[in-house]
Amino acid sequence: MTENTIDKTILIRVMILAFVVMLMFSSLIIRLWNIQVLSGREFDEKASRQYFRDIRIPAVRGRIYSSDGKLLASNLPSVEVLLHLSEMPLSGKLKKSAEYILSEIRRAGRAIGKESPVSQKDILYHMQHYPGIPMVIFKNLDSAELAKIAEITPAIPGLELSSASIRLYPYHSLAAQLIGYTGPADPSTAEDRGDYAYYLPDTVGRTGLEKSYNSYLQGKPGKKQVKVNHRGFVHEVIGKPRPAEPADDLILTLDARLQAAAERLLRGKEGAIVMMDAADGSILAAGSAPGYDLNLFIPRISTRELKTLREQEGHPFLNKVFQGTSMPGSIIKPLVALAMLENGISPDEEIECDGATYFGDGSRIRCWAWQSGGHGSLTITDAIKVSCNDFFIENGMKLGLDKLQEIYASAGIGRKTGIDLPENPGILPNRQRWKNWNIYDTALISIGQGKIQVSPIQAVSYAAAIANGGTLWKPRLVKEIRNPESGKHITPPPVSNGRLKASPENIAIVREGMYRAVNEYGGGARRAELQEFIVSGKTGTAEVGPKDQRTKNTWFIGFAELPSGRLTAVAVLIFKGEAGNKTAAPLAAEMFRYAAKLNL
Repeated sequence: MTENTIDKTILIRVMILAFVVMLMFSSLIIRLWNIQVLSGREFDEKASRQYFRDIRIPAVRGRIYSSDGKLLASNLPSVEVLLHLSEMPLSGKLKKSAEYILSEIRRAGRAIGKESPVSQKDILYHMQHYPGIPMVIFKNLDSAELAKIAEITPAIPGLELSSASIRLYPYHSLAAQLIGYTGPADPSTAEDRGDYAYYLPDTVGRTGLEKSYNSYLQGKPGKKQVKVNHRGFVHEVIGKPRPAEPADDLILTLDARLQAAAERLLRGKEGAIVMMDAADGSILAAGSAPGYDLNLFIPRISTRELKTLREQEGHPFLNKVFQGTSMPGSIIKPLVALAMLENGISPDEEIECDGATYFGDGSRIRCWAWQSGGHGSLTITDAIKVSCNDFFIENGMKLGLDKLQEIYASAGIGRKTGIDLPENPGILPNRQRWKNWNIYDTALISIGQGKIQVSPIQAVSYAAAIANGGTLWKPRLVKEIRNPESGKHITPPPVSNGRLKASPENIAIVREGMYRAVNEYGGGARRAELQEFIVSGKTGTAEVGPKDQRTKNTWFIGFAELPSGRLTAVAVLIFKGEAGNKTAAPLAAEMFRYAAKLNL
């Protein structure tokens, strides 16, 4: 090979090598350009996200007032300690990390002399379900605790102090089932979870009006942006935070003083008392017993306390005004009387009560006056006055199921009233549900026994309709929804739920019978009588349970025009009572008397 050929070969190799080097260098330049220029914005955004974080600020929850201005649900300013788990030095194993976090929480607790309710199980659950969301480890710190925790904050990574508010129920158990309780929202199901790095959840209603009106009471969240250091600690607030929008307050139709009176009368009993304005359906009191202290749920109820409440005799979580149904007993008789009058039976027509009604199979249903040979000859108003079983059974069987069902349905039995709380519709007797309906069944429902169930809210609604001439009102609990900052307010109007299927003239005849039951000698509801003003009403006693364990659910329904001119209706239901006149009627009289004293 000549020297010239060798030189050319070397030159070619050098040129190829130079080309490869230039190609690699060009690729590196292009890559760097791509990273710094084309992807620069993306990396800038990622870097920004590492140092600038949006924090969700929940709104202070709206308050709940009674109609007489008592604060039934409020908010207590509080300082809480948050722990950002993601900012702590964690190992690869969750359990090991949880053990370390718990030791740090206990360390903080020893410093302030306060035990945290957080367990290792809580920490593991939080790490698995709410990564990146701060965990509340202490709530409602006082000034001394606040000073001590501030001292150790730099020593525990991820520790932060935050202002918050705690729900507070100043009257503890007053109207507990009606107001309901709250709890923290689940951030994992929130629609706006992805909008914030740190998500502080709202307090939401779990039961009662807190739940039914949550959209008004919750308000709208605010936001602030903060700058954090490399360890995630807040360094400074960037710009002006967007404040949360104030929530609305609820003003109830309930009078707190009258509500407290109803609950005092129910003390030691299982049952319900409800008073309604017969002119528009406003609920003035709605007591349910037994009750419970709403503050047990603040900040959260223990598993043990919750189990105790759930197993307590009398079912304290059940709002018996709306969900406690029972056979109505004789408080159904005014409706049977209306059915009679509407179907052509004269108010002057008499029926002989001989103490019992006999059936073809040899069975019988006794009248309560059977030992004295019965009530004798009675008209409609007489029969309402003395609560004669014979009279209403004979006429109920003459009318038949379909005509009784018609009047019962018009009174709201078997359907929900539309109140803004969970309720039991009760049972309307009908052939669709019981295919083998017989005459004995008809006899029973004519005196409020057998296949019929009524709730106190239904009973007071038809008592109010009898009082006002026939209008059945949808019960009202909220008088006004008001925003304290904007001044805007909503006043829900009264809503009719229909009318009793009876003429005003026939309703007036039934009212006369109910007046006589309370105010004339021999009346079956005499213990509801007051000297100050006129009360009209009807008692009822329903036997329930097997023969060897039979108890009595005792009722009273009635109405009165108070000295102020306000027409009110009351329903009382006491489970395991003695008799309607002995157990329920005196409680109704006390409710009317106290309402008059308050000048309602």
